[in-house]
Amino acid sequence: MAGFNLSDFAALSDEEWFAQITGEADDRQGRPLFPLPPESLQTSTVGRSGKPILRDAFMFWQFVRRMLIQHGNGLSRNTQVMDFGCAWGRIIRYWLRDLPAKNLHGFDVEDRFLTIAREHVPGPNYTLSQARPPLPAPDNSFDVIYAFSVFSHLPKDVADAWIKEFSRVLKPGGIACLTTRPRAHIEFAGSEADKTAHAGNYAQVMTDKNDALRRYDAGEFIFYPAHGGGGLAAETYGEAIIPGDYARSHWQDLELVTFASNYSATYLQPCFVLRKN
Repeated sequence: MAGFNLSDFAALSDEEWFAQITGEADDRQGRPLFPLPPESLQTSTVGRSGKPILRDAFMFWQFVRRMLIQHGNGLSRNTQVMDFGCAWGRIIRYWLRDLPAKNLHGFDVEDRFLTIAREHVPGPNYTLSQARPPLPAPDNSFDVIYAFSVFSHLPKDVADAWIKEFSRVLKPGGIACLTTRPRAHIEFAGSEADKTAHAGNYAQVMTDKNDALRRYDAGEFIFYPAHGGGGLAAETYGEAIIPGDYARSHWQDLELVTFASNYSATYLQPCFVLRKN
């Protein structure tokens, strides 16, 4: 972070902060505040690259902040944040306007991503985690945990286990914001309109869409195993489409506050907002 102090940006509006992050602010002259990894790596992890994925992350960050203030413990200089599945730091960078870096904790199962995050977005605490609980964190540690496009890939037993673990490490009143695949993903995957980077994989794993839609509407957890990047095994990685009714009936360790489906104008994954009472 040579050449600037993060405290210089504390008074910026959200859009002014976004312009700094992307390099579009006049004083940045096209240079992003924090570097991005190679385009090929961005695409392999997110499906796209450049400013659009930073905008997706920005809108999710805004949503999590709003939920933290409206439904959680509020936002202060003491707020403790966990980015679960932080990868190369796409989202965690936005919190550096509002919070000390020491309050930010990024966890990921792939050390190669954490190496990039430490280099490109220095300051937060980055920790290698396992595909299954527990986390190397004490009880009642965090005000907010968010997982962006993580619970869209976890099988039922692993997702359920992480909910219990989040209940352990969240402070009373703390919240968790977890995105998953939408119902429309079942209908869309593998169709002629599916032009995503992972379209071929979706078409292979979702072989009976009508049955999947029936099960989804019945409140069932839908999961298709698939080998993930970085050697993630099919037992812990795949395509997950989780209905709101599943969370209400199975994730009893946390209260479901809302199942938000339109927090972003560009990103289609709905988000569970859960609270520790």
